[in-house]
Amino acid sequence: MDLHRHDECSSFDGYGKASELAKLAKELGHTALGISNHGNTNGLVQHYLACKENGIKPVLGCEGYFLPKYKEQHRGYHLCLFAKNKVGYHNLNALQYEGEKQKYYNPIWTFELLEKYHEGLICTSACIAGYLSQCLKEDKLSQAEKYIKKMVEIFGDDFYIEIQPYKISEPNLQEMVNVKAIKLARKLKVKCVLTSDSHRGRKEDFPTYLKMHEVAGHDLNHIEETYKERYMPSDSELYKRFVKMHKKDFKESTESIGKRMILNLKEIEDKCVEDIFKDYEEILPKYSDDSEKLLKSKIKKGLEEKGKWNKKYQERVKQEFNVIKTLGFHDYFLIVADYVNWAKEHGINVGPGRGSACNCLIAYALGITEVDSLLFGLDFRRFLREDKKKLPDIDIDFETSRRHEVIDYVINKYKGHTARIASYGLYKVDNLINDLAKVCGLPTDKSIDETEVRNNKKEIADIKKLCNKYIDEDGKLDKESLLCSREAKLYNSQYDDIITHFTKLYFKMRFIGTHAAGVAVTGGDILDYTALRIDKNGNIYTNYDLNDMENIGVVKFDMLGLGTMEELGELKGVTGSNPIYDEIVVDEKIIDNFNKGNTIGVFQFDKKAVRDILIKINCNCFDDIIAANAMNRPGPLSLHMPEAYAENKINIDEAKQSLYYDYTKESYGTVIYQEQIQQICVYIGGMSWGDADKVMKMIGGQSQSEDAKAEFERNKKELHDKFVKGAIKNGLTKQQAEEMFNTMLVYSFNKGHACGYSLISVKEMYYKTYFPTEFWFAKIKYAPNEDDYDKFCSYATKDGCVVFLPHINYSNERMRIRKVEGENCLQRGLSEIKGVGEKAAKEIVEERKRNGIFTSYDNFYDRCKSRVVNEKVIRLIKEYGASEFDKNIYIKRVTKYNSSLIGRDFK
Repeated sequence: MDLHRHDECSSFDGYGKASELAKLAKELGHTALGISNHGNTNGLVQHYLACKENGIKPVLGCEGYFLPKYKEQHRGYHLCLFAKNKVGYHNLNALQYEGEKQKYYNPIWTFELLEKYHEGLICTSACIAGYLSQCLKEDKLSQAEKYIKKMVEIFGDDFYIEIQPYKISEPNLQEMVNVKAIKLARKLKVKCVLTSDSHRGRKEDFPTYLKMHEVAGHDLNHIEETYKERYMPSDSELYKRFVKMHKKDFKESTESIGKRMILNLKEIEDKCVEDIFKDYEEILPKYSDDSEKLLKSKIKKGLEEKGKWNKKYQERVKQEFNVIKTLGFHDYFLIVADYVNWAKEHGINVGPGRGSACNCLIAYALGITEVDSLLFGLDFRRFLREDKKKLPDIDIDFETSRRHEVIDYVINKYKGHTARIASYGLYKVDNLINDLAKVCGLPTDKSIDETEVRNNKKEIADIKKLCNKYIDEDGKLDKESLLCSREAKLYNSQYDDIITHFTKLYFKMRFIGTHAAGVAVTGGDILDYTALRIDKNGNIYTNYDLNDMENIGVVKFDMLGLGTMEELGELKGVTGSNPIYDEIVVDEKIIDNFNKGNTIGVFQFDKKAVRDILIKINCNCFDDIIAANAMNRPGPLSLHMPEAYAENKINIDEAKQSLYYDYTKESYGTVIYQEQIQQICVYIGGMSWGDADKVMKMIGGQSQSEDAKAEFERNKKELHDKFVKGAIKNGLTKQQAEEMFNTMLVYSFNKGHACGYSLISVKEMYYKTYFPTEFWFAKIKYAPNEDDYDKFCSYATKDGCVVFLPHINYSNERMRIRKVEGENCLQRGLSEIKGVGEKAAKEIVEERKRNGIFTSYDNFYDRCKSRVVNEKVIRLIKEYGASEFDKNIYIKRVTKYNSSLIGRDFK
């Protein structure tokens, strides 16, 4: 077993992905494989899964940082811990978390912490940077002996001394430390183990490993001297290295010492259970002592408040509730409803719904969504069924600037059970080529000639273009084809094997970051599942990313940020109006604007392609808006689906002849939605709902993972045959059944999601229709860039709004709504003048508010001249005309400006 070992999670020190390294370990004959990354446990789940996939035992550990007693600003000595079982895994996580509270670059472990959390852990003395090795290096033998005795007192026979038969940059140091350590271990009756401290998998990957260190700015001489041989060894190679290094150092046979140390590795392997993560289940905190009763009462109350507690709604709720009850998901719905409604109560704008949660009437009743699935004809079975045992995944959109408040609420409410989720930043084409270019002869910094910089940037762009040619839509790189290309060979010869290094570093971990939206929630102690990291702001994060957390049964909640919610919050505030969705979806003026394609600035309907769809399909109802939203994707546009939809709508009698019209009435016989495909599969093809899911999830137009694609290829014939057989049984010919099956495989979109997002669009259109000035004010205020700012100003004038130029007597720092002769107008802000910053603009506005409007340029100058509103700022304001006191001249400039805006054309 290669016990003490690093992979890519030892940032810019270890190299290789868990899947590659576990496969190599199997090739080398290892029956187990350890992992011990520097100061973190980030890679443990991936290591575990990779080992299981390759039929070897995963040993989970960490090379942490130890101090006998905590001292501020001391990094500590290396020390390795490995989990024997679930108790040990929990304690490893607890040590990391407690160590985070006193970290210096990395978590710090102390004797006090080790004594508290030692149960279930194996401890090894680590490398030359370990406390024991440093004592031996400095010939402090009594201190070394005292340290070993303390460790044995804590860990008993689960403490081992590491012997590493590898030369390091300081001549003869490792050899000397090994000899002293073995003699001391023999004296104190402590077992030794042979370890490699390997930092990569294969020997031949050293050039790329070295290049990775060069990117990080490390000392390459030290790396070459210490780590050139630190690839993954077999047990045999490790043993031979020891014998060769220490052949004459002991009275006893070096061979027998080496063999014992290899056997001790086997002893550690046997001590560690194979399935630490086995039986980890999705368990949530109990929201209530009687969650079922509470959920029932909240559903009834919610529908009563909406005026919809009638027989029709009660029947649908009963059907949905029975599924939730059978699956035991009461707490999940109560938890989501709790934080969504908390956000609403605290004035945080929340989206009406997204994803298949919009298909759930109970989610609507609880206030999780604003989508009435009965009103909009949404099938609950797309969201949840008794055969779908996995917890649903309800993602919620919040206004971006206040999303963190919702996250903090959840974390504080379920302390000890929650944390934010980490993310793994991977090398992609742009960031990897940028990093490699700096160390492969293509610098772009200011230290070189401008012409060379331009040439290098062009070359870098061409290299990126080449690499992208060999990457498919799922991000998979065709390494062999890229390396065999003529261009790659040329670039390799010119720029220090840049393409070769690219193929070996692509998709490797570049940094460990944080997921913006994800929160992990567990029923038990979260440390049973993951170690925790604390950032400089005191925020707590898991050591695993989203996928790793899901793989060990942790439930995650996504609090997503949507900028449009900021705009709608602004519109609600400036208009005092907050329309009801059920009413505005049938508002004739709103629908007419969609019909005319008058949707510039409207969420998801701003671009020309979707405006053309609206006109093409003669949009005259909310169902058409949903359909246009769903069809505004590359797949259906390339397949001319909007044209088919429009034709079916016109020729409805002919469309009704379709064999599946009963399941596609809402889209005039056009198959658009996943819900339609599920029903066709079940009711025409006689398939199970589970098989219908398989068909639906693998259809073009939906995000597909590699696993999903592989599964589809394996199952396609089986699914095809099931559908055809069932369809024939239900009266179709074989040809009709096969044509129908192939038709379904073209495209599908979740109607629930399209409906939820179309409600946002309709709400924006409400404001555009009835409050145009306020609508454009919100769009301009939250415009993401200057191009959109200019575009929205132009369309505001085309909608009859007047946009006033910045002026010291009328403007605030940013754009505002100003009444001019009883009409709402848009007044641009002073900070919009190039070179006039927010601070200077704010100071001018505050002076005007304190002491009244400015009466002349001199008055303005005298009152505002300061360190912030300096000569340059005042000159820029004057040159712009923002200090013009002749009203007629100012109005003429405003008129000319608005005329120019009206005349501008945007795509």
